Amino acid sequence: MVDLFARLAKPRLMELLRLKGVRHVFDPAMGRASGKFLEEGCEISLDKLRKTTQPYRDIERFVSDGRVMNFIIDPGLVPIVKSILLDVRGRQVLVTRKVGPDGAAIEGAVAHLDGFGMRIVLRFDPDKGESEVTWECLYGVG
Repeated sequence: MVDLFARLAKPRLMELLRLKGVRHVFDPAMGRASGKFLEEGCEISLDKLRKTTQPYRDIERFVSDGRVMNFIIDPGLVPIVKSILLDVRGRQVLVTRKVGPDGAAIEGAVAHLDGFGMRIVLRFDPDKGESEVTWECLYGVG
């Protein structure tokens, strides 16, 4: 299911970002916040790790074609895209890096967006009886 979210999210992400005059560089090396990236002699700090989380009771009802975009993908992407767009204003380069583990074991299904530094984690909490979708994006601007 999380792979479906990643496949559907990539075109929507690019549609929402509409990077004009800003070059996007993807670093496939896994990392966490406070990493560095060297781009054309300029060191860019990958210090922004944005994260959104939504709980869903009975997530299967939102997975149909018409509902997954409105109820799962957009609520995860829109806050992160807004943050990126605010940070990239007046800049020339957006660098994203594949989000790596934070030291704690990840419990749940994980998917990464192809060619962009974003990770989606789907967990089920049996105590609450709900699923939780977490979107994480690691980036820096220069």
